[in-house]
Amino acid sequence: MNIKKGEIEKMNWKNLSYSEFVERFMKKNQPLLLNGFSEHHNWRASVDWVTPLGHPNFQFFSTNFGDSKVQVADCDTREFTDQKREEMLVSEFIGRCLQDVEGSAVQCSNSHSVPYLKDWHFVKEYPEYVAYKTPIFFCDDWLNLYLDNYRMHTDSDKYQENNEICCSDYRFVYMGVKGSWTPLHADVFRSYSWSANVCGKKRWLFLDPSQHHLVFDRNMKNCVYNIFDEVSDSKFPGFKKAIWLECMQEAGEIIFVPSGWYHQVQNLVYTGKELEKRLFIVILNTISNTNKVPPRLSQHTGHDRFRL
Repeated sequence: MNIKKGEIEKMNWKNLSYSEFVERFMKKNQPLLLNGFSEHHNWRASVDWVTPLGHPNFQFFSTNFGDSKVQVADCDTREFTDQKREEMLVSEFIGRCLQDVEGSAVQCSNSHSVPYLKDWHFVKEYPEYVAYKTPIFFCDDWLNLYLDNYRMHTDSDKYQENNEICCSDYRFVYMGVKGSWTPLHADVFRSYSWSANVCGKKRWLFLDPSQHHLVFDRNMKNCVYNIFDEVSDSKFPGFKKAIWLECMQEAGEIIFVPSGWYHQVQNLVYTGKELEKRLFIVILNTISNTNKVPPRLSQHTGHDRFRL
């Protein structure tokens, strides 16, 4: 594989203005790694979800959110174009898969299965908790703004009784052990997204949209599932020509993923991630894509229009 390191620009958020972000990264559809957010703004997730040693605070999750129903992927089992999933409680996920949080290693109780809690609608389920504040660069979030006010189900009382969510959104929390991963994909609706790493370390491999055809078969129907597999030359004749941009994301850093960038992600150490849109605690969020910079962005005059 042709992997280039250091190609994804990294900046401290203090050195980047909103207008510069729009011109250099949003308009040009370029990825970016930002650091310094969670420490400066004292995100609640960075305090409650992490122990003083920097490990996930499993006890806090079990005590406060243990009854939440979540989807857990088995990273070793493929099901169609994704990983096989099953529903369980957060407390079950933690109790079933994590044995030891002493030191830097976290072991899974089943060596034949690597669990990955995905797509947890945490913000929608716990709106009063306020785990983080959206960075100014990502506040033009038309998709979630719409979904926050759109009721997915007409019988809302029924879904509340069943501990289900009446509205949907694209703000997620992910939690995964070392070795968990996400198959190659581009984000939903070809949206933009940002992913904040609360603890742990992640390895991202990006593919420029101009090369996305290289990871599809001859009919442009099927995409490579795992770029580290033995990929068939006959089925995916262009795969070996693809140039992958590698980026390592540490705790407290945010990755901006532009529209149409295929990517595959590996969790290198136990982590948590908040994904507002990728125990890895990650916050993931999506930003709507209209195939051009929205008028509000293109007319931006340089002043700070949002509060964190």
